[in-house]
Amino acid sequence: MESVFVTGANGLLGTNLILMLLEQNYFVVAFVRKRHSFVIQRHENLKIVEGELQNEELLIKEIQECKFVVHIAANTSQKLLSLSEYYSANVLGTQNVMKACVKNHIKKMVYIGTANSFGYGNISNPGNENLPMKPPYTKLYYALSKNQAQGIIDKASSKLNITTICPTFMLGAYDSKPSSGRIILMALNKRFVFYPSGGKNFVHVNDVAKAIIKSLYLKQSGQKFILANENLSYKDFFKKVIHLNNQKTKLIPLPNLILMLLGVFGDFCRFFKHRTELSSVNVKVLTINNYYTNKKALQALNLESTPIDRAIISSLDYFKQNTSKKY
Repeated sequence: MESVFVTGANGLLGTNLILMLLEQNYFVVAFVRKRHSFVIQRHENLKIVEGELQNEELLIKEIQECKFVVHIAANTSQKLLSLSEYYSANVLGTQNVMKACVKNHIKKMVYIGTANSFGYGNISNPGNENLPMKPPYTKLYYALSKNQAQGIIDKASSKLNITTICPTFMLGAYDSKPSSGRIILMALNKRFVFYPSGGKNFVHVNDVAKAIIKSLYLKQSGQKFILANENLSYKDFFKKVIHLNNQKTKLIPLPNLILMLLGVFGDFCRFFKHRTELSSVNVKVLTINNYYTNKKALQALNLESTPIDRAIISSLDYFKQNTSKKY
């Protein structure tokens, strides 16, 4: 039985990946910050390890049991006030995992990056793995920290077999925090929904998990793949949510001017050290068409894309079944 070490195990992607690995008869070492928050508490092929990415000795000890490592864990908060606040988890944490892999002569490491490390495009000419990062992401602290971590991964790919998987906006079940699923909750059973002018690419989390498992056996180190699927405007996305949930909701466009004013207000609050997701950069992201293609990944990994409607339905079902939680 082959063993896989997974960081960020209790997140949306981590949970779905581990469930898939267990179904395929892998042994999994799940690395979590807080054990009680992990959905899967018991399984004969699962070992749960509680710890921090800064604990190099623990990483070295637990990784030595495994053949593969999947590094998902990252601080994705949009409320942090400086790039340095992301360093410990996203940069140093990645460096520690990579060092533990090298020390233990791991057969394969899969690093989970972000599609926004590459340039986005439009419907007719979507972004791909050959395009450099574009504004406003060049000023977004989270994206910049992931780019720094990617640099560490790229340098290590000469001495360790590494594949980078860069998802777009993932949707699906087990989004317990929630993370990306908050966009579903923005519309779920609401009478009115305000939508910005831009759009983004959406992908089923299970497609990303499948790509990770297939990447475990790629021989060429240093490969990077964008995991994407459907490019949708926010208006069209919310239309899908409303239709699939059979609800009566009025969609109202949110003018760019209002968004920009909200961003300036957020900048003012952040100047006085108030943590908020509002900022000029964050609202600018909502006004662009952040579109990508998954052509390279589909061909190299022999994948098929799951319709995004199924991802939305999975998210809706999960949130409805967990109505006792305060999202």
